[in-house]
Amino acid sequence: MRSKGKARLRARALFVVWSVTIALAARGIASDIPREAVRGEEHHVTRDGIRIYLWEKYLPGQVGSLAQTGKIVLLVHGGTRSGRSLYDVQIRDYSLMDFFAQHDYDVWAIDIHGYGHSDKTDDWIDVKSAAADISAGVEYIAKLRGVGKVDLFGCSAGTQRAGLYAMEHPERVARLILHAGFWKGSEEFRAMNRKRIENGGKPLPRNRPTTEADFRDGFVPGQFEQDVVDESVRIGMQNDRQRPNIFAEYAKLPILDPKRIVYLL
Repeated sequence: MRSKGKARLRARALFVVWSVTIALAARGIASDIPREAVRGEEHHVTRDGIRIYLWEKYLPGQVGSLAQTGKIVLLVHGGTRSGRSLYDVQIRDYSLMDFFAQHDYDVWAIDIHGYGHSDKTDDWIDVKSAAADISAGVEYIAKLRGVGKVDLFGCSAGTQRAGLYAMEHPERVARLILHAGFWKGSEEFRAMNRKRIENGGKPLPRNRPTTEADFRDGFVPGQFEQDVVDESVRIGMQNDRQRPNIFAEYAKLPILDPKRIVYLL
């Protein structure tokens, strides 16, 4: 039986629009939505021979002003879904990427290697290697758009990935937003993760299959329309049938040091 702590930790993957809107209110998001069509583009960046996928959405009319406004945000996914699968589900107004783009942001979603459209490798995908992917993505975006910093948003396991990058590269982060962060949890939760890591005495596999139940688990019953849940699951199964095994990361908490997460003006 899943613990209440785990349910809270994994809750509401597509409900991030509300929390991000509050967190970025200081950036002057307008209330009326522009009518210009949002454009989506695929990008790839290579680091250490690994091809990393980036998905971008923006209003073409805003490109010329991005260097001045600095309204650029990179979204970092968690342990179950890749970036586009999580942040750009195309059903009604549930796409967080469209929300940002319609409010004049240049918004990007990264697939950490091992996920989605990025290269699959035989190594362990941990917070450090994920932060290296983020670093490659930020450098690419900064050069393309002529900026020195970007906003960085991380969800679930992405809070550790984005947070570690911010610790190591504060000069590149304008704002850091963390949603549904990792936690040490109750003794029941810690015992469950120890059991996962021990894996019955067998070596812990680097990857694990993803089921429909895994994707449905993040939705609180009654809080989402059924067609939204079904479409999210369909996209998840299409893009993320296999995912890296990140259970071992729970044994290393805390990974982040708040004293090292600073904003450099």
